[in-house]
Amino acid sequence: MRIRHLVLALPLLAAAAFAQGDDQPKSRILVINLLRTIDESDEGRAVIARLKEEMASEKQRLADDAAKLQEKVKVLLAAKPADRTPEYYKELEQAMETNARLEKEKNIFMAKKGDELSRALQGLLQGAQQEARAVMKEKGADIVLLSKTGPIEVVSDQDFQQEMLMRRVLCLEDSIDITDIVIERMNDWYKKNKSMQGNPKREDEGKGGKAKETPVKVKDGAEKSGG
Repeated sequence: MRIRHLVLALPLLAAAAFAQGDDQPKSRILVINLLRTIDESDEGRAVIARLKEEMASEKQRLADDAAKLQEKVKVLLAAKPADRTPEYYKELEQAMETNARLEKEKNIFMAKKGDELSRALQGLLQGAQQEARAVMKEKGADIVLLSKTGPIEVVSDQDFQQEMLMRRVLCLEDSIDITDIVIERMNDWYKKNKSMQGNPKREDEGKGGKAKETPVKVKDGAEKSGG
């Protein structure tokens, strides 16, 4: 009877072993290195490279204009009191106005680029979240943790603070790190959508890509769709 029971149990044991095969997660918790996702994704690299180039070019232009202005002011201030005619003061006033304009241009430019970077990071974070959620569902996991991964390297107090703030997981099994998978999926999306005019935008995960229309009451009692 024991042999018969064992024979009957073998198919069940085989099915259970198959269900726990390599295609199933060893853990229902997954981990992603978000900084790597942003820094190493094609979209992240493109955004950072473009902004760096634009900022470097504009900073150089402003620096050159400021240097020319400083030289001009230096010459003006070196003038003897006897040579300071009404035209002299008019020129000095124009130099001061130009200096103020250059400072304003610099501040406005930096504010615009800061906002542009914030919007780009928002899109990258949204893309990482969407792809991580998809991987989580495919693997049957319950949660994706954000954590710095890899070796711990502490050289200064700042490094120590970053480790404490960014490393949520001390060590992990490589199979639950989905960073590379998410980067690959984000790159596929970017490759398909980067030709869009302006910066490609992802659908809002919470809204399914489009704002739901809500009925709007009109005076005659009928309803019409509104955004």
